[in-house]
Formats: sequence, C-alpha cells, structure tokens
Amino acid sequence: MSTFCKFLLALCAALIVSVIPRSTASAHEIPRHVAVRAFVMPQADRVRLLVRIPMDAVRDVEFPLRTDARDGAVDVARLTPFLHDAARLWVADGIRLRDGGEALPSPDVIAVRAAMPGDRAFEQWSTALTAVETQPLADTVRIAPLQLSLDVLLEVPLAKPVTDLVLEPQWAHLGIETTTVMRLVLADGAERLFTWNGNPGSVRLDPSWWHAAARFVGQGALHMFGGIDHVLFVLCLVLPFRRVRPLIGIVTAFTIAHSITLAAAALGYAPDVQWFAPLVEVVIAASIVVLALENIVGAKLERRWMMAFVFGLVHGFGFSAVLQEELQFAGGHLLTALAAFNVGVELAQVVVLLVAVPVLDYVFAKMIPERPGVIVASALVAHEAWHWMGDRASALQGMTLAMPAFDIDFWLVVIRVAMIVLVLVGLMWALSGVMTRLQQPKTKVSALTWLVLLGGGLVGSAVTGRPLEAQAAPRSTMAGVYTTAQANKGKEVFASSCLGCHTTASHMGAAFELKWFGRPLFDLFDYLSQLMPKTAPGTLTEDEYVWVTAYILRLNGMPAGKTELSAEPAWLKAVRVDTAKAPVARGGEYTERNRE
Repeated sequence: MSTFCKFLLALCAALIVSVIPRSTASAHEIPRHVAVRAFVMPQADRVRLLVRIPMDAVRDVEFPLRTDARDGAVDVARLTPFLHDAARLWVADGIRLRDGGEALPSPDVIAVRAAMPGDRAFEQWSTALTAVETQPLADTVRIAPLQLSLDVLLEVPLAKPVTDLVLEPQWAHLGIETTTVMRLVLADGAERLFTWNGNPGSVRLDPSWWHAAARFVGQGALHMFGGIDHVLFVLCLVLPFRRVRPLIGIVTAFTIAHSITLAAAALGYAPDVQWFAPLVEVVIAASIVVLALENIVGAKLERRWMMAFVFGLVHGFGFSAVLQEELQFAGGHLLTALAAFNVGVELAQVVVLLVAVPVLDYVFAKMIPERPGVIVASALVAHEAWHWMGDRASALQGMTLAMPAFDIDFWLVVIRVAMIVLVLVGLMWALSGVMTRLQQPKTKVSALTWLVLLGGGLVGSAVTGRPLEAQAAPRSTMAGVYTTAQANKGKEVFASSCLGCHTTASHMGAAFELKWFGRPLFDLFDYLSQLMPKTAPGTLTEDEYVWVTAYILRLNGMPAGKTELSAEPAWLKAVRVDTAKAPVARGGEYTERNRE
C-alpha cells in the first residue's frame, strides 16, 4: 500500500472518530475554586451529614452521556450509580468522625442527587434533606454533567450518643482553593456556622473549655512564629536592651498593649471598614522601620517601653485578624479562647527572646562589637521592613476611601475615640513608675545587710523598690562602683562613637581631677549624656553612657568591683568622685592608662 493511501485511511479514521458521539464525559482540569456546603446533625443513634460539591470537582469518574445528541448532555437515566461512585470517592472518603479520642465508623452513602445550577435546597437542613431523599433529577433534563452539583446524604451509625463530636474534613483536594461552609444543626433546630479554607484539621463541634484553650494556645503560638513581622518587631525592641529587668519592662508594655486591642477586636470593637486591616499591616511594617532607625541613631531606654506600648496597640489588631477567623471553633468559650490565644502569643514571644538574647550576647561578645552589630542588624531589618511597608501601602492605595458624613454618629465616634485615648494615656502614666524601676539593675543584697537594715529600722525605705545604694551614705568611686565588663564595653563604645572627636587624654589625669574631684558621679554621667558624641550628642543608649562612664573611671585608676554602675540619678548622686591613690603611669605601677 502506498504512503498516500495510508494517509487517506488515517484521515478517514480521524473523521469517523470525531463525529461519533462519546458515551462518557472526558477528564477535566482541577477547578481553581471549589465551594463545599454541608450540614451535620448528631442524633441518638447516628450522625447525619448532607454535603454538596460542584460536579467539576469530581475527577476519575466518567459520567454517561446521551447517545442521541452531540451537545455533551448527561444521560440522567444511567447517572445514579456513577453518582454513588463519586460520592464515595470524593465526599465520604474525605471525612472522618470521632467521639473524643474514639474513632467512629466510616460514613455510609445513603442517598445521592444531581442538582441543577441555582438549586436552593441547601439553604436549610430540612429542604436539603427532602431534596436529596425525594427529588431526583428528571430524566428529560439536557445539561452537561460538569454544570451540575452533587448532593450526598451520609450517615454514621452510633452504638451510643456522642458526647464530643469531632470532624476531620479532608476536602482540600477538590480544588486548588477549597472553601467549606458547614452548619451544625442542634436538637432544638438552632444552627452554628463554621467556615474554613483547605483542611482545618480536627474540628470540635462543641468543645469543652480546656479543648478550646489548648487549640487557641497553639494558634496564638503559630501565628507569632508564622508572622515574621511580629518576630522582627520584638527583636528590634530588645536588640539594644538585653538586661533582664529592662527587658521585662519593655516586653510587659508590649504585652499589655496588644492584649487590649486584641480583646477589643475579638469582642467587635474594631473598625469594620475595608481599609482598616490593610492600614494595620502598613503601620506594623512602619513600626519595625521606626524601631530599627532608632536603634541606629541611638535608642533611649526610658522611651523604648512607650514605643513598645504604642506600637503594641497596632500589633494587637494584627493578631486579631487571625483570632477572629478561629473564634468559630471556640464553641461557647469566647473569653477562654481569647485568653488562651494571648497566652500562646506570649509563650512564642518568650521562646523568641530566650533564643535571641543569648545568641546576640554571644555574637556581640565574640564576633562583632555591640554598637556596630546593632547598627548593621537594624539596617538590614529596616531595609526589609521598608519594602514590606511599600508593598502593603500599594494594596491600601487601591481602595476607595469615602469621606464620612459629619453627623451626630460621627461625633459620637470621635468622642468615644477621645475617651479611649485618655484611658490609654492614663494607663501609660500608671505604668511609668513601674517601668522606671524595672529599668534599673537589681542590686544583690546579702542577708547580713538585711539584718542591719532591720535593726536600724530602715525596712520601710528598703521596700520602696529603689536600689540600696541610693539610700545609703555617699560612697567613693574608689570603692568599686562599676564592673570590669561595663568598662570593657565602654571602651568599645568610646572607640567607635567618641574617639573621632575626643581623646582619652582629655578625660584622664590632672584635667579630670580638677574638673570632677569631689563632685557627685551624677554630674559626670549627665555631662557625658548631654555632650557626647560631639557630632551627635545624646544619641547613645542609656546603657552605653553608663559603660563610657565606667571606662573613664577606669582610665583614672578607679578600680572595678562587683557592683554594676547604675543610671538612676539618686544612685549616681550618692557616689562621690575621688582621685586614685596610686600614681599615674609612674614606674609601671599602673599601666591601664598607658595601654589606652
């Protein structure tokens, strides 16, 4: 046979195949979005479920087509067994039920039905049940199978009534994005709505308070770990301040603030407008940029807790976006879920700090000086957060902002906001005293010292929270009022920030003694805080000024001790600057200043 004849035969075969109507529907692509609607109704002897999915989510089932038409219409008369196969494969096999920790039998497919587009039977449990059981699709209907919906009635037999019904739906594979809307139908006819995307894991339909607490602690921790912006914000907060007591103050302020707005949003007091959530995301990114820039130019401990509080209010609204989606799984335990979610956030925050603070201390002690390290880390964070802010602002700009009507409702909102602001300002004022005490290092006091205080009748002043040295008689700088670690850090800060404009010679020897001898140490600390570094006075952190002060004391032969130098004014005023007894750089008797 010639090549031309073979070509003609192949062409005829292709034409014949193309005109012969197919008896089954062909395979199709996975739909982009699938909406699943479902009801669940626990009864004494069984659990009944009604589920509707779009037919284009059903794959690997070839539905029969009519042989008398070329429009791809489904053959309704032969459709029922195929619907049963689809119901078992794509619905029943995608859900498991438990009574607490006890697995229940696999669901049985009781009835199936093909529903026309626009069918509204699934608006209520009763109409959906009636339609699935008694209203099959008419044989005369001519429609493509993928335009239909599949309605399924499932039943799970029970040996005893369930007390803790748990569902484990796994219908995410029905589409690229799958959204499920499920209604729990209670015995009195009341309904409880659940909505989720993808696979939600275990869904307790009526959880106890401890189940709700356990779930929301986990959700809070996951959200904190999963939100890199929240983690970076916390790290920026504490990057320059890693001592325990200041750390407690900063983190406490952030915690109190975000707890307030988290609770307010969960209880429905957050603005319910389209632009609010995107605006919160923009401000969260901006808060990271602000903190990082302040770390670069020189963060102040006394205002860091205030920034933690103010920005914490915004981060609380960010946390609430996830919480509001999850509250449907709290059952009747709203307050328990709210508290548990907050606990989860705090636990994750503590874990971040427990890991980050020792790592930062090690890096700054062994690899890079602290001040350059803080600047480099903050610059990298600021760069990343700046891009986040720009991306989020672009989404916000695409929204239409309508001017409010200046009516009585508007002014009532303004008054409420003003009252809330006043309350928050009052709360910050109340916290300021506590935060000031937490900013100071805690002095270790021996048992013998406490006995002396008790014997002298000074307990009342001792329990005020002020460091002990602030209440004692003035002491000398020759008594070891700083530690070696503080002086070493001060040397690094002086070399990196001050040495370009100041020299060690200007802060030691006769010039130092003439200017500072006999004066309170507070005067020296205040002088350094106000005038150094010369090119940007007051831009170092409070800790850094303490370290520089300790370094200058060491330059002048004043010995280190076990007591940390404090920045509290009362403490510094109680210390007198005295000159070193040892000669300066004479015969090698004291070599520290020679080394400098």
